[in-house]
Amino acid sequence: MEKAQRIIIKNKNGLHTRVAAMVARQSQKIEKIWDCQLYLRRVNAIDGVPCNSVLPLVSLKVKNGEMVEVYSSSSGSEEAVFKLGSFLSQTAELEVPDTEAIDSILQENTLASEKIFESINNGLIAMDSNGIINIFNRAAEEITGIKAADIIGKKADEWVPDFNLNNLLASKRENLGLKHKIGKKWVITNKSPIIVDDEVMGGVVVFQDISQIEELSWELHSVKELKEKLNNILETVDDGICMINHLREVTYVNHPFVKMFRKEGTQVLSRKIQDLFPKEKFGETFFSGKGELIITNKDNREFIMTARPIIIENKFRGNVIVARELTEIAKLADRIELLSEKTRFLQDELAKKEALNSSFDNIIGKSGALIESLTVASKAARTDVTVLIRGESGTGKELVARAIHRAGSRSKKPFVGMNCAAIPSNLLESELFGYEKGAFTGAYKEKRGKFEIASGGTIFLDEIGDMDKAMQAKLLRVLQEQEIERIGGAHPIKIDVRVIAATNSPLEEMMKEGSFRRDLYYRLNVITVMLPPLRQRKGDIPLLVECFTEKISKKYDLPNCAITKTALSALEQYHFPGNVRELENMIEGGMTLSNTDWITLDDLPGYLCDEMGSVAALKTIQSWDGDNLPTFAEMERELIARALEKHGSYRQAGLALGLDHKTISAKVRKYQLD
Repeated sequence: MEKAQRIIIKNKNGLHTRVAAMVARQSQKIEKIWDCQLYLRRVNAIDGVPCNSVLPLVSLKVKNGEMVEVYSSSSGSEEAVFKLGSFLSQTAELEVPDTEAIDSILQENTLASEKIFESINNGLIAMDSNGIINIFNRAAEEITGIKAADIIGKKADEWVPDFNLNNLLASKRENLGLKHKIGKKWVITNKSPIIVDDEVMGGVVVFQDISQIEELSWELHSVKELKEKLNNILETVDDGICMINHLREVTYVNHPFVKMFRKEGTQVLSRKIQDLFPKEKFGETFFSGKGELIITNKDNREFIMTARPIIIENKFRGNVIVARELTEIAKLADRIELLSEKTRFLQDELAKKEALNSSFDNIIGKSGALIESLTVASKAARTDVTVLIRGESGTGKELVARAIHRAGSRSKKPFVGMNCAAIPSNLLESELFGYEKGAFTGAYKEKRGKFEIASGGTIFLDEIGDMDKAMQAKLLRVLQEQEIERIGGAHPIKIDVRVIAATNSPLEEMMKEGSFRRDLYYRLNVITVMLPPLRQRKGDIPLLVECFTEKISKKYDLPNCAITKTALSALEQYHFPGNVRELENMIEGGMTLSNTDWITLDDLPGYLCDEMGSVAALKTIQSWDGDNLPTFAEMERELIARALEKHGSYRQAGLALGLDHKTISAKVRKYQLD
């Protein structure tokens, strides 16, 4: 708590330099005895100045008859405040009449010095023999970001440790031209001790902000580097390049230009471009960049020459002349057309990627098939429309469902997931809709269902294709009416739930067979997100491996392994019936088994080697010469036989080969593979 005492200054010259010096000296003695910090301020002023420094006291410019306050916030400082207050009230008795003229001169010089210190652009810090700062000018405040009121009267090295000011007092030596960094600014400092009669009376530090100079130095270095890079580029391009000044005199030619027209570089510099090609007509339209020139050299090869004006600060400085062989231009035109097609494709892909909501950032992959699916999901997240996510097991359907929820307006509401295949049919209704107390044996209290819990948010119904038809009918009514009835309940309960469903089942075939309701299918299938299997996005495998190694490393506190090229190649050749989930399990097992910082092929499941053997066999077939090429039917039979041997069922073999099970069945009959 602050302790303060008010005093009226009775000295006819006010608190001038000599009196301030006596007050500062007395304050230093008192502060040392009571271990506190004393301040002086005008009445009703918020901030004061330290009493232990002369210049701050003089800068207050207190006049005779003005009331001031001595105060301190230090604990146990009441006596110290009283002592200094008593001393200040006696200042009139300390006057010596003969020194009046000297006091006036001291006062004027002190204030003039203060103005000088504040007006210079360099930072200035002055301290006494004890390392206490008594001058800290405005430039020092701006450069260091420290307020003078906070630092004056304090130990220098506690506030500006980078300057090592105590060492300056101890060493008694000047340190000039030193560079320091304060925050984000670079400064250059000159540090000098103040020595009188071979005793250190204090020290002065003058420093200047050189951040702009540092930036200019870096820019100059960058310009030199850029010039060197430009020279390297000009000499390595296939085009002939010639530069001329505003007088049309050659100032530079690169090696391809010399080679095209058989002009030695040293013989063309400073000569006019017209003199190098005396038979050609260079019109004004050519130099303005609106025309072109066809030149035939001595071996009858044709070149097209174009000029581009060099404009610097709205002033014409010359031209850059570029020469290309016409046959090369024809080839370039074809390449440009091809690149344009690729550019349009990449722009479309980039637009899709940029259109994705940030909630989808944790889904790893950049393949076109995945981005296409995520783009649909991101658009679906803008509304509360029902979404059906389809894809094989392990493709990340729940991950996408959660991303849709986070990207939508219900992101702060609950997300409730439910696997319809994991709950027996007779319990599924109670899990989804809940039940009332006493609805059946064991129902000792009421229970809220998943739909009630998810109200206001999103419910995710995974494996919707495994739900029996009776439950499908009840779910359809919930979707239509947006209300549920608990088991044993008498009244419907209104809900507000967004539904996202997922399945890896062939719902269209199930509708034909009658095992899935057609009306429920159309109710769920408002927007369909088709997630591609991993075998259709194998370019994402390196990204997924990197992500999984980092994740598993943190999970089990294992070294963050890298994968060998051979092991990665084996993964890229594998068909992954378990998709991304299977890949993660492989990496988890590989990191656990590895004794080094590398995942090798030996650390991965053995069947990957068999898969590589099958691919190698296929490559052997592809490498046969023209006399021994197999027929298409022979190759098809071999592939289907290998797939059936590997997977055992028509459905799995079809998934591995990208065919449906009916096609596999027909091919088996055709090639008698039963």
